[in-house]
Amino acid sequence: MKKVLFVFALVYSSAVSAQMWNNPFVGICRGEYRVVTNFGAGSGQQQINHDDDTFVQASVGITPTVGVWQVELRYSNFDDGSVSVDQYGLNFKVDFTFNCDVQCLYWMAGWNYGDFDVDKVKRGGEFVFVDERGDDNYWNAGVGYRYNWTDSLDTSIEYNYYDVGKPVSYDFDLGHLRSLTLNIGYRF
Repeated sequence: MKKVLFVFALVYSSAVSAQMWNNPFVGICRGEYRVVTNFGAGSGQQQINHDDDTFVQASVGITPTVGVWQVELRYSNFDDGSVSVDQYGLNFKVDFTFNCDVQCLYWMAGWNYGDFDVDKVKRGGEFVFVDERGDDNYWNAGVGYRYNWTDSLDTSIEYNYYDVGKPVSYDFDLGHLRSLTLNIGYRF
């Protein structure tokens, strides 16, 4: 059996090496992939303080021309006056439908690095001053709705759940961060 598998691998290995692998950089030049940029703003809430405040994000990613999935690098910021978070993440989006001409629902998941600056936290209805800085890695998941105005311009609304938890150097659990943003995107 080993000899049969060896001969099979030897015969078909030349066919595999002849296959042109789909390089995204070559694909962008050929029009197989498009670069996507997004800018958004909305509301965010850190669980520990339950204070809503501004949440902003910007991202750059890559998607195939047919647009079924997207991988993006994302920066986001949340600051409620007590807790400030700068997040850098890698997100993956997948459309629920394979034909997303005008309207589209999608889900997303990702991994983030967060840089936290916590001045005070709410404990039992009272603010406790902690004045700590820290960082950690955590996952996120979310859903979105996108409306394509043209082949290149779209707007979307996204809900994201970030499982922040307890950053490495903290004695307390920040819980989760939730955000709802309105985004505008452009495909190059």
